[in-house]
Amino acid sequence: MPVPPLPLLNFFVLLVMLSIGLRVSGGELLGVLRNRALFGKVLLANCVLIPALGFLLVQLFPLTPDASVGILLLAAIPGTPIALQFTRMAKSRLAFAAVMTFLLSLVSIAITPVAVQVMPKIAMHSEQPIFNLVLSMLLYFAVPLFAGIWVARLAPHVAPRLVVPLELLATAAFLFLMWETRLVRQNALSAVAGRGAILAMFLLLLLSMLIGWFTGGPDPDSRRILATSTGMRSVIVVLFVARSCFPGTNIYMVPVVYLTLMVPTNLLFHLLFLGWQKLHSRPKPA
Repeated sequence: MPVPPLPLLNFFVLLVMLSIGLRVSGGELLGVLRNRALFGKVLLANCVLIPALGFLLVQLFPLTPDASVGILLLAAIPGTPIALQFTRMAKSRLAFAAVMTFLLSLVSIAITPVAVQVMPKIAMHSEQPIFNLVLSMLLYFAVPLFAGIWVARLAPHVAPRLVVPLELLATAAFLFLMWETRLVRQNALSAVAGRGAILAMFLLLLLSMLIGWFTGGPDPDSRRILATSTGMRSVIVVLFVARSCFPGTNIYMVPVVYLTLMVPTNLLFHLLFLGWQKLHSRPKPA
């Protein structure tokens, strides 16, 4: 079974991370970091609670070794640029959404080598795959992020004008990516069907979103952003991991299936949230 088109995937990641960098100012980033209570809860949810949830799910469901490793990696590695396709709908908290994507992407870069090393022995525990993986993540995640921040700092009047074109281009790339991967996703669903993996992944998605929702505190938009940012695990990084460290396995099918589940689920979640928000914002009759 062919893997998803990686050049298109890399192009999408580069565009989104660059647009995040153009949006995120140093002050906004420091503001989130200074909110130690919220930042601590986000790290606790993404780096402790959800990995523990993933471990519990692979114990409860009868899974193949490939499915178990894929689900454990999804649970362990947070942050995905895809989340910004949905969280940017929260116009009043756009900077917060961008900062959360930024921070969780940085966490994923730091945590991925550790996650790979503690996986079962089917991983290629050699330095070269890990080095290639970190290099790829730095190239497509960190470099465009910091390039965007640098451009925003040097040209503060130009940077905002670049955001919308980049967003439109990223959206087009995302839609084309979803179209191009439709057969891969269908084959992946068929390959893992009947083994409990789909149910385990769906539970991981829903429970992660629930954890993110309660992490967000009293503000509905913060809850909405964290529900999506926490539930949408880093399928892109897990694909990088599967390619670099688990060649000859079907582990890459797990993030493909998770992508198939998380995109429509989050779209439905945000549509329902917007409907609920409009309903409650209407003035009550006297």
